[in-house]
Parts: sequence; C-alpha cells; structure tokens
Amino acid sequence: MTICDATIPFTKVLMVLPRKTIQEEQPLAPGYTWAPYNPDLRQPWARLMVETGLVKDEEAGLAQWDKMEQEDPEKLREHFRFILGPDNDLAATAGLFPGHDFPGRLRLHWVATSLNHQHKGLARTLITALAREYDAMPGSYPLYLSTQSQSYGAIKLYSRLGFQPYMGAYESHTREQSEEDWKTVTDILRQTEENSRTR
Repeated sequence: MTICDATIPFTKVLMVLPRKTIQEEQPLAPGYTWAPYNPDLRQPWARLMVETGLVKDEEAGLAQWDKMEQEDPEKLREHFRFILGPDNDLAATAGLFPGHDFPGRLRLHWVATSLNHQHKGLARTLITALAREYDAMPGSYPLYLSTQSQSYGAIKLYSRLGFQPYMGAYESHTREQSEEDWKTVTDILRQTEENSRTR
C-alpha cells in the first residue's frame, strides 16, 4: 500500500472481484497480530486514516468511525479487521461495510497501512482474509471497492489480487461516466509507471 498522492486530480472509480478469485489467505508477517474490535481503537484508527491521506484530519477520521458506529455497529464489530504491530500500535486495517454505490451490498472499505509498517504484505493479508470472508456469505454479487486516482499504488495492488475495473452504472453514475473515469485513471497509471521507470 501507499498513501494518497494529493498532487493527482481526484477521480473516483469502482473495482470488482469475482467470487472465489482468492483461494488462500496470506499469513500475517512475523511479529504482527490480529486484534478484535475495540472502541479504544477509535482514535488510532482515525490517526491512521490521516497518515495515509484518506481523510484530511483527525476530526474527520473520528467522524467517519462514529458514522459507521451509527449506521451499522454490527458490521463494524464483526467485519472490520485490525492488525497490530510488534509494539502493539495499529499497523493496518480494512473492513467489509455497506456501500452507497449499490444499495444493500457490502464493499471492501478503509484499506490502510501505516507508513511505519508498509512493505510487510499487511494490505494483502487484510484483503485476502476479507475476500474469503465475503465469499463465505450467501449471494452472487462480486465484492467491490471504491478507490480513486490519487491511490494509484493501491489500484495496482488490487489489480494484482484479481480486482477488475467496473465499467457499469452505479448510484448517480452512468456507464458512460464510469468508462470515462477509468480512461482518466488508466492514463494516470500509465504516466506514474513511466515516471517510476525514468527515476
């Protein structure tokens, strides 16, 4: 995982993961442990969201946690994962939570890894665990996530794990808009890849 790149114009896109794509969970890196939901994680979670650029400040992060508590506390308690580092700090998190793009469907949400714990495979561990959890639920819809152009590093990871661009319509968005958005993001991915090769 990487942090959001605020120098890139924001464009939202969706990705989907066909069911049963992920057959195995990636084990946790040595020294890391799973932690169950705990209300004491509220502030560390908010700070992690700020650190990775997913929210602008701690107040906004706390507001997002509180919003999930109010909207669906059961999903937050049962379908969010938290990974602690060797010093018991919050190293990474992600969850399954109701999305607003498709009413009634869960999405992969708030995937974040602390800068101090990146390149340990933690995001991959979280995503593979949650994808397997989702596949065990009844239903036929694929798991989906919402991401954006500023998270081009995350998009590359999602693609490696089997997520595919969603080109269809969703809440307040037409198929044509989705296709145009993905064209924009694909151009950004291509440009960032070229830039990395010339450094």
